[in-house]
Amino acid sequence: MLFSTILLLTILGLTSSAITGPLSTDFQTWLKSNGYGSYDFVRSDYGTKGSYGGFTTKFPKSTKTPVIFLHGNSDSALKTSSMATGWDNSITYFTSKGYTQAELYATSWQDNSAAKASTRTHNCKDLTRLRKFFEAVLAYTGAAKVSVISHSMGVTLGRKVVNGGTITASDGNCDLGDSIRDKIDVFVGIAGANYGLCSCAGTIGLFAATCNKKNGFWPGDSCGSHTSAYCGLSAIPCNGVSTYSNLLDSMNNSNLKDGSYVFSMWSKADDLIGNSDIVWGRPTSLIPLSDGKIIYDSFSHMQSKENTAPDQYKLVVSKAV
Repeated sequence: MLFSTILLLTILGLTSSAITGPLSTDFQTWLKSNGYGSYDFVRSDYGTKGSYGGFTTKFPKSTKTPVIFLHGNSDSALKTSSMATGWDNSITYFTSKGYTQAELYATSWQDNSAAKASTRTHNCKDLTRLRKFFEAVLAYTGAAKVSVISHSMGVTLGRKVVNGGTITASDGNCDLGDSIRDKIDVFVGIAGANYGLCSCAGTIGLFAATCNKKNGFWPGDSCGSHTSAYCGLSAIPCNGVSTYSNLLDSMNNSNLKDGSYVFSMWSKADDLIGNSDIVWGRPTSLIPLSDGKIIYDSFSHMQSKENTAPDQYKLVVSKAV
């Protein structure tokens, strides 16, 4: 088993560089003709790496439930740097299992500069644009449902896109519209900060926009003996009541699933989340009402996306861990 896993990852590493976009000419034409031209889903600033998906002469239709891949903070749709590795490995694996470009979709959001990571929030511009991308893929493919595979900040962005509703953000207030949960077949969240990040606790949360208490990754207040230093331990927030950011709180307490099937994946060795994924006594990457979870012992934050394509595929296809 270990040898076969290593062999698979080696093959993925050798072949993933062949994955190129952008969105197919057919999809681009359709987008312009159907009112989506202004959203720049193509992301030509990344050349052939800014987006992926669409019908071609070789693949004129989709026969499988389309999959939308949603990357995290400072990443991109396809690999644009050694740090922004995109979804190349996953697309390579899904393609090896019979999926085509007509059934796999991704677009880059914001840019891949790690220096700007602390400035990014769940704002109106990004969420509205991603919501329109979901709607466009559904309409273009004619599919009754899509599946979503998300990583890091893409998890919480994706959940809000699916949940819909209002947003209070630094770039204004907006409404994404009604929930589209009924149009999501499988939602996979990899290394998402659904209950915030302990790195946002304490004074850092006062200065980093991404940590804010409205639409950021604020993990909960501290008080008395419950100081920010205990955020990653088996502890509870003040008075046993969660005070994490408004956006996360509204999604987590909706008591509604983010799709027909929801799965969570994370690593205990995640170098970005830290603390074995624990935030105030619970795994922050565990999406509420998940149908199952996969926990890794040694993957880094990016490896939890890059090295898990077989598991991502299994969850989407078999709908079981």
